[in-house]
Amino acid sequence: MHEAIDRAIEAGGVEGVIELLAQARTAEIHYTVKKLVRLNGGGERALVDEAKGWAARPEPAARHVACGLLAESYESEPHKTIELLVGLVDDDDWMVREAAGNTSGRILRADFTNGLDLLREWRDHPSANVRRAVLMAVIRASQTRRLEWAEPLLKLIEPLLLDRHPTLRRNLGPFALGATLLRHYPEMTFEYIIKWSTSNDAQVLWNVAMAFSASGGPPLVKKALIILRKLSLDERRYVWRAVASSMWKLGRKRPEFVRPELIRWLEDERRVVVAREALKHL
Repeated sequence: MHEAIDRAIEAGGVEGVIELLAQARTAEIHYTVKKLVRLNGGGERALVDEAKGWAARPEPAARHVACGLLAESYESEPHKTIELLVGLVDDDDWMVREAAGNTSGRILRADFTNGLDLLREWRDHPSANVRRAVLMAVIRASQTRRLEWAEPLLKLIEPLLLDRHPTLRRNLGPFALGATLLRHYPEMTFEYIIKWSTSNDAQVLWNVAMAFSASGGPPLVKKALIILRKLSLDERRYVWRAVASSMWKLGRKRPEFVRPELIRWLEDERRVVVAREALKHL
């Protein structure tokens, strides 16, 4: 496949490249991007203009290539790059949105201060896809485990805890917060979770509870139980169901702590429904 891509690119036929990529894996698209970047070195056409051409194509694979090119064009043409990128994070095709979200994360990692400013704007965007790209960028940036980035990233996502859109809900509590920030920055993230657990907003509390359902929860199981014990008293089904979900997921990883807790809850009329729901899955 790589040789065929090389021949198509060197022949100057965009159509031929797109035809090859129509059923290609992500690895082949990444290879195409690298090849185009190498050929562009010293070329007359700016890389961002090359990306613009690919982004205008109707084929999702072509727009996927554009996302990769924009990750490389940002340093020399930041404003033009962002103008194109915001359209791609709101693309109709989910693979293009994923690629654009990853590019957003690469930009945040490369230019943290300006990247934060951009994502603060996106956080208030009317499109849920653009708001979701904020979370994707946070996930990618937090993978560096740079401690000085922990608090700015947590503050960045804080307003999104209130966002009830299903796209944001699925990606915030369990993934951006639980699987990433809590795992990479456990101490700082837990401090923020304690603060957020005092909210009266059901969506905020849902995100807090679901943070412990992912990979960041089991190492902090004793602390997690303190928060979940409190939230289990919330009478709103939306909140206590999230608590039950986290309890059974935690329980599968750390049953020696969670199962005795749930047994005690069975004796508490305020928590018995939550305990029964969690124990169904253990």
